[in-house]
Amino acid sequence: MDLTEVIDAYLVESDEFLRDMEAILLRTEKSSPTEDDLNAIFRAVHTIKGTAGMFGFESTVKFTHVVENLLDRLRSHEIPFQQELTEILLNAKDHLSYLVNEETKGKIPESKILIGDSILESMKPFQIPDSEISLQKENQEDIEKESLVANSDSTNLSKKNSKNNTISGYLISFRPNRNVFSQGLDPISFIGYLKKIGTIHSLKTITEEIPLSNEFDAESCYLGFEINFHSDSDLNAVRKVFNFIENDTFLHILPPGSQLEDLVDLSMQLPEEEILLGNLWKEIGILTEEGLLGYFEELKSRKTGISNKQTEETLLITTNSDLSIDTNELKNRVSDSTKEQNKSATIKVDSKRIDNLINRVGELVVSCANMNQLISSLEDSILQESSMHTMRLLNEVREISLKLRMVPIGDTFQKYTRTVRDLGKELGKEIKLVTEGNETELDRNIVDKLGDPLTHLVRNACDHGLETSEERIRKGKPKQGLIKLNAFHEAGSVVIEITDDGNGIQKEKVWQKGIEKGLVLGPMPESEDEIFKLLFHPGLSTASKVTNVSGRGVGLDVVLQNIESLRGTITVKSTPNQGSRFTIRLPLTLAIIDGFLVEVGKNHFIIPMDMVLECLHFTEDNKSGANQFFPLRGNLIPFLRLGDYYPTEASEDNTRENIVIVRNGDKKAGIVVERLLGEYQTVIKPMGSVFRHVKGVSGSSILGDGNVALIIDIPSLFERTITVENERLYK
Repeated sequence: MDLTEVIDAYLVESDEFLRDMEAILLRTEKSSPTEDDLNAIFRAVHTIKGTAGMFGFESTVKFTHVVENLLDRLRSHEIPFQQELTEILLNAKDHLSYLVNEETKGKIPESKILIGDSILESMKPFQIPDSEISLQKENQEDIEKESLVANSDSTNLSKKNSKNNTISGYLISFRPNRNVFSQGLDPISFIGYLKKIGTIHSLKTITEEIPLSNEFDAESCYLGFEINFHSDSDLNAVRKVFNFIENDTFLHILPPGSQLEDLVDLSMQLPEEEILLGNLWKEIGILTEEGLLGYFEELKSRKTGISNKQTEETLLITTNSDLSIDTNELKNRVSDSTKEQNKSATIKVDSKRIDNLINRVGELVVSCANMNQLISSLEDSILQESSMHTMRLLNEVREISLKLRMVPIGDTFQKYTRTVRDLGKELGKEIKLVTEGNETELDRNIVDKLGDPLTHLVRNACDHGLETSEERIRKGKPKQGLIKLNAFHEAGSVVIEITDDGNGIQKEKVWQKGIEKGLVLGPMPESEDEIFKLLFHPGLSTASKVTNVSGRGVGLDVVLQNIESLRGTITVKSTPNQGSRFTIRLPLTLAIIDGFLVEVGKNHFIIPMDMVLECLHFTEDNKSGANQFFPLRGNLIPFLRLGDYYPTEASEDNTRENIVIVRNGDKKAGIVVERLLGEYQTVIKPMGSVFRHVKGVSGSSILGDGNVALIIDIPSLFERTITVENERLYK
């Protein structure tokens, strides 16, 4: 049996759980965890443990079992949460992440097992030994006995009932979710499995949720179960029976010895009325007659806030009045539960299928564009109208398809919270990370490849950019350094900014390093862009010493390569003693773009439409002096002839030239071409290995007539033009 897809789902689900776990733990450094926080962390570890056990991943199961025990004690308040536990649990999360990913590939090395053992060893001082817990329980019982002796009224009777009427077996409250059948799970089979570790003393089926026949859905589960179960097994063994269904159910297990107060607590969590549950528990043998009276008395005490001094007869009379439950509250709980069950589900689809769909839609767009071109030459208005309608529908399908692969960048930003925290401790700096634009969406393929560049830039900001706390105080700055990650849409692109409020970049030092490396000569230019480009050369570093974080001149060159491989650009702005800002500009998607088709000679080129501002007629008279500048409404902008940069086959026709005004960020330039062929939706095809490093070209596309068109990389072309112009001017 091929388990590849199932294991892949396990990896994805575990990664989501571990990311959530890390985010919660990082919050605990500033404030104590809430009940929901502790439950969420416990649920994450418990679910990973259960799934790992299904696959037989023993190392993961053994490690999570100990972590789970600690978390269980924390959430049940047997032990207090201490600040030191944050670091320990973060280390446990990191090790668990390693186990989850590596154990699917094979056996875990002994050296890694020892690392896990050391983490588990560090947890022991924070756990109260079982013997101490037993001693605390005995002391509590002694206190209760003394209290019973000191009081002789009806309150005394109530406490005596609570003490004597403990549960002799396990009480299992089992409420499967409505959609449990659609998950391939049968609740009855789990109940049947209980017989292998004990005896079902009695069972009551809850049928209150079954609707009328006209509303009944045969694929939904409307039943609940209250089970009186007797077994010599411990609580973990009983709970393990329900491991695989626990996420799709409400499950609560009270162990033998539980008090009446525990039953009241449970009754307030269940959707049924508390009075109904009390009588039901008496029916299945959980409560005796005397225990039921104690349960009602405790319930009324909770509802009214005062002690009940009535006799047994009066108590039974008032169960239908004084003990009446707030039905509105009950309806709200049931309503919330129904909403949770009916909310829309997320469907997980293999990313390869989405990629394949987008590729096919792209091919369809190109074919449809070719068809429209052919139809436009025919004098058939009905056919042309039908063709245009088809194209509109296809464009909608294209937009929907592309959105399937769009994901918010917030999840990527979130992981740098941990990076900044750990680096701050390592470097002895106080650093705060602020993220903005978390909801900005980007192609998933781009997000996946963006992780390494952002990591390098964040690490550089922590090490190079920010000063120590003492130095910042001397400069009159806040003690805590600030790093900001921001994302937003601009002109059909996504812009990501990495900003710090640190030292800034010393231009003189960068230029001097460039001279030492033989990269540049002569005096420092006025253009900051020319200076900061040196930062991206391999081996160039301005760090005064090599650290574990940086200083070897490796990192920013990799950042530039990765950004350019995504058809993006990166620029740097810096102000001394105020900080630096790295700006990354990326396309929204790598699959399909709206382009502007132009022709030079017999060759076709595509310019990304979001960079095109306008098109104008171009003549030699438009030249200003000997330099390559074009006058545009009182301003001079540089221009280039596309035919000068790319070998083209000359056309036999005499055509007039046109200039396409394009922009890259806040810069404008002109591209001189021969023919303007209009907008063209195109599927981007990667260049072959021979042409992969050609500057100025980001890909290619096959036109409807079979010809190949090159997609112009405008940012790279800008840079190349500036370099050539500088060389010409300063020779």
